[in-house]
Amino acid sequence: MIKGKELCEYAKKRDKAFIEAVENDNFKPAKKLFREYCVKVPEDEEIMKAGIYKAVQECTNIPAHIKKTAKKKCEEIGFYPYIR
Repeated sequence: MIKGKELCEYAKKRDKAFIEAVENDNFKPAKKLFREYCVKVPEDEEIMKAGIYKAVQECTNIPAHIKKTAKKKCEEIGFYPYIR
């Protein structure tokens, strides 16, 4: 389990990787982060993308315009854009 400073460091890395995925369709930083923190990634690429797009909506330090883009991209691939 990560705590305190490590959690803040993770959140910064996560936000940067997620923003890169949304803005540039570059999922390599997110996949690298997932490997680093032993997060299991779905084999289906679209499910992985939808998971990131949905997660973006819950990240407090990701700007609203990125969230809007993530919502649109999530809907375009046929997924509901929010975590239920």
